[in-house]
Amino acid sequence: MYARNTLILSIALSCLLATDTAAAKAPKIPDQAWFQKNTQALFDALTSGDKKVWDKALASDCIISDEDGKVQTKAELLKDFGPLPPGSSGSIQVEDLKVQDLGGTAAVVHYIIDEQEDVRGQKLHTKYTTTDVYRSQLGGWKIVASHVTVVPRDMDPVPVDRTSWPTLVGEYRVSPDAKSSYHVYLREGSLFGGRDEQSATALIPLSPLVYFQAGSIHTMIFVPDGKGGIAEVREVHKYNELSMKRVGP
Repeated sequence: MYARNTLILSIALSCLLATDTAAAKAPKIPDQAWFQKNTQALFDALTSGDKKVWDKALASDCIISDEDGKVQTKAELLKDFGPLPPGSSGSIQVEDLKVQDLGGTAAVVHYIIDEQEDVRGQKLHTKYTTTDVYRSQLGGWKIVASHVTVVPRDMDPVPVDRTSWPTLVGEYRVSPDAKSSYHVYLREGSLFGGRDEQSATALIPLSPLVYFQAGSIHTMIFVPDGKGGIAEVREVHKYNELSMKRVGP
């Protein structure tokens, strides 16, 4: 009886020690503050062109996809790395950073980049949404993938001659048998476009015949008919053009 109890106790102690050892060795990702500090350091290094910071943070097999759709390896990114050109300055702030733990050996980090840039006196302000994937490896936590996308915003209006705006007003369709139309309205001295008057949003002028559709990523280009009127409007969307012929006033 004594020997049996001793055996049971030994097994229980062994299981407890094994559990404690496994818990002690369980992988753990850095805290959010570490990722915040590491990410901010990367973008601080962009303006100065300090590639050492990026070389240390990126895994050798890292893949980077930028806001222009260009995909690069670590070596390709570092090859063209350098400071801002003469006459340019700027700053980048990392905001709303969130970390998702993938089992202690990897993590997904998502954040917003708020970029302020001065190009010879012209002020530029752009925001990007960014996702980095980290992997735990010898030498610490490294970025193995990074993807950047521009956060859309309305374009700033350009002063244009508004006397021709009434010629833009009318109904446009992709084809004569299309069930929906694109309408252009002139209300209180401003142009609006949309499927109907209630849902139409402002057309922000970029030139007399080119307008940005507020609240979207669409640019509307009006094409003259050569007779003083408008023949069609082309909706530029994701590097494609959709033509809509004028069908009525």
